[in-house]
Amino acid sequence: MLTILVLGGFGLVLLVTACIVLDVLAGVRRDKLPTGTEEKTAGQVIRVRGPVRGQLKGGVPTEYTEVTVEYCTRRGEGPFEVSRRLPAGSRIAYSKGDRVIVSYDVRAPRRARIAGRVSHWPQLGPRNADPVPQP
Repeated sequence: MLTILVLGGFGLVLLVTACIVLDVLAGVRRDKLPTGTEEKTAGQVIRVRGPVRGQLKGGVPTEYTEVTVEYCTRRGEGPFEVSRRLPAGSRIAYSKGDRVIVSYDVRAPRRARIAGRVSHWPQLGPRNADPVPQP
């Protein structure tokens, strides 16, 4: 009888521990994968400044090019600006008027990052599409 109580109690402790571990792991995964909190939209380069002597994020003195992009959220909020510093010898080149993809946080749209330049993004704003022929 005592053996059954000890094994049952030990099994209950293991079950509770497993549930707690699963909740913690699910929370960590939810924080690292912001599936519902980040959206992407189109932006346009409005200013390219450089080469400028200064510091990058690590504090290392270097020459960099600063790219500023203007974007509006999918909900029509904005326009907001986001900038990115690229090393002067970088292979990535932006020019004024380039279209880029901007990833932004839905909860705080001002926290954004430039995700990359594209050439196939549709024009900004409403677009006049050709009517679809009816059979």
